[in-house]
Amino acid sequence: MIGRPLFSGFALGRTHLAIPVALVLVLGCIVPLGVLVVFSVFEVDFDAFVLMPALSPRAWSDLFHTWSFWVLIGKAVISGAAAALTTSILGYPIALALASAPLNWKGIGTVVLLTPLYTGEIVRIYAWRIVLGSEGLINTLLLDLHIVASPVKWLLFTPFTTALVLTYNNLPYMVLAIWVSAEMVDKRLIEAARDLGARPLDAFFKVTLPLTTPGLAAGVFAVFALAAGEMLTPSLLGGTSGQTAMAMIDNLFGTAFDWPLASALALALLAALFLTAVALGFCLTRFKGARAVIGRGRA
Repeated sequence: MIGRPLFSGFALGRTHLAIPVALVLVLGCIVPLGVLVVFSVFEVDFDAFVLMPALSPRAWSDLFHTWSFWVLIGKAVISGAAAALTTSILGYPIALALASAPLNWKGIGTVVLLTPLYTGEIVRIYAWRIVLGSEGLINTLLLDLHIVASPVKWLLFTPFTTALVLTYNNLPYMVLAIWVSAEMVDKRLIEAARDLGARPLDAFFKVTLPLTTPGLAAGVFAVFALAAGEMLTPSLLGGTSGQTAMAMIDNLFGTAFDWPLASALALALLAALFLTAVALGFCLTRFKGARAVIGRGRA
């Protein structure tokens, strides 16, 4: 008995450790999706505002025959993909710079990077309205410098405003994800590539980019999901173009009390986002060497 672990009878293998994760996945994802599927075939008594169990295709029929719903789903996909693209382009050099910076500067960079997340989303939205408004900071500066003769109108309540603020809000998530991967890159590999005659650009595409692809993928998926599911920013800053699928789902669940149609729209949106995320993942693995790096991480 000497040397036997005191709690050997309670030793947990990998299978046992996966049980809590599986429970969270089932309760947090599978069950809500099942509820949406069930609600999507219910009927609604709009006179009494009562849901009635049924196997009715009415909600799905309305969804497939209403073009505006698919326009909203398409806008969500495009908005999420655009935010993922812009934040990856802007965030990649920032992440590499932070990874190579001295330790003290990394701390300062972290504080500056996370500053937008210290305030609530509503506060950030109204701050942008003050900055971009007709009498805001940017227009005042442009007028004082005589660059424009009248306030620039397209800075606020346009798709440009939505894209700008979504990029600003989600940039920290992209930078943090890439930064983690960049910190794990062995700098000797880059030096070896340079010693073997690789130009800086070649070393980047053949060494740095493949090795940081897992972080880039994590950032792309996170930003895509967050931006595609955003409701407040487009509604409060997008003007007449600010209608979103999430706002429509909220309206159908609340004001319209059409839970079956709202459930069907939510499921269709999730399916579209999932398929787009799969396509984005496929594109990321096209980077030379990225597939080997990701495969090694799974092993």
